[in-house]
Amino acid sequence: MKVKSLRVLIIVTIFISAISIMSIISGIFIYNDMKKIEEASLDVSKTRKSLIKDEDILIKIKSNYSSVVKTTKDTKLYINDNGKYKDVGMINKDNILELEVVDNISLDNKYFKLLNSDYYISYKDVTPTADTINKRYLNYIEFPIEVTTKENVIYYDDSFNEIFTLKSPVTARVIVNLDDYYGISLLSRLVYVKKEDVSNTVEVDISEEIAESIPAILYHFIYLDGDSSCNDIICHSEEQIDSHFKFLSNNDVFTLNTSEVLSFIKGEINLPKKSILITIDDGARAENFIPFLEKYQLNATLFLVSSWYPVNKFESSYLEIASHTHNMHTTGVCLTGQGGGINCLPESEILNDLKLSRETLNNTKAFCFPFYEYSDYSINLVKEAGFEMAFIGGSTKIKKGIDPYKIPRYPILSSFGVEYISNLVLG
Repeated sequence: MKVKSLRVLIIVTIFISAISIMSIISGIFIYNDMKKIEEASLDVSKTRKSLIKDEDILIKIKSNYSSVVKTTKDTKLYINDNGKYKDVGMINKDNILELEVVDNISLDNKYFKLLNSDYYISYKDVTPTADTINKRYLNYIEFPIEVTTKENVIYYDDSFNEIFTLKSPVTARVIVNLDDYYGISLLSRLVYVKKEDVSNTVEVDISEEIAESIPAILYHFIYLDGDSSCNDIICHSEEQIDSHFKFLSNNDVFTLNTSEVLSFIKGEINLPKKSILITIDDGARAENFIPFLEKYQLNATLFLVSSWYPVNKFESSYLEIASHTHNMHTTGVCLTGQGGGINCLPESEILNDLKLSRETLNNTKAFCFPFYEYSDYSINLVKEAGFEMAFIGGSTKIKKGIDPYKIPRYPILSSFGVEYISNLVLG
């Protein structure tokens, strides 16, 4: 009995051990399966998080992309060096940049390519903007000079504020030639570099025809169709203005602003042969010129007697406002000519008027003498008031090197047709 009981005990022990071993083996398999399931679950979670992150990045890329953007901070400029983006410079906050068109934005567009350049900027550092870059310089004729800059050079805007720095040299044609700066086209805009930061200059050929002189024309009052209340020789009909402006537009005549005229006089820019300055005097009915300027996309300058009409009456991106005094456009004050007071009133009275006019008109630098009458006395006061240029009559063209305080204009009379304008511009 004892032997039989021992055998039973051994068999039971072996059976229990086998069950235990099977349980352990089964547990190992279950553990491994659970681990695989857990790892697979983690992989799915990581993949999902990665996809969500990529989607968030893509949304941000798309929201920050536009054809025109503005930098949101001082940030880096890059070039694409075999797929790697290499830091080549720094651009300041709040600078406007034009970007190359991207039809289908993807995660590959984390760096935006700047228009007409080899430079890139991170999507993180810009935001879309409705601001625009002034492109009037594209109408200027380049100088026959090509410059190459040094390394690590600062570039400036037209107010000589720093805008960006580039580590590598740049070679470009000169568009504006100032005493201490060259103006060149870079990052789709006109920028300035100090002449001391230029390592080399080379003379190059130019084929474009440049203006040796430019006309400035002067209009007064435009009367709309049906209004025959003015028969004066300086009153203009809609038909006359429309025909003149249509001619200028059809012939691709570059219509200037006063600062460009001053730069031309100083020899700082070259202008195309077909260039003209359109001016309007006084302010009476001047708002009636605006629809024609906007229709033909022409620029003009209104010399406004600033006490007569509010400036906001003449708001248009095509109309510059300059000074015709604040309240000195009155005849009979002085004894000579038509008697404008600017030639005989006390210095303090004249200066107060001129400074008030400048302040009212956004500190304009351009002035026009009432009745075309001036003297050394009035010119000195105009200078002292802060104006950098002044216009008169004279019916001659503007040439480089003339006195910027005696800039001539051609008064346009009601009888002058398109042929007169054509002779001024194309003759």
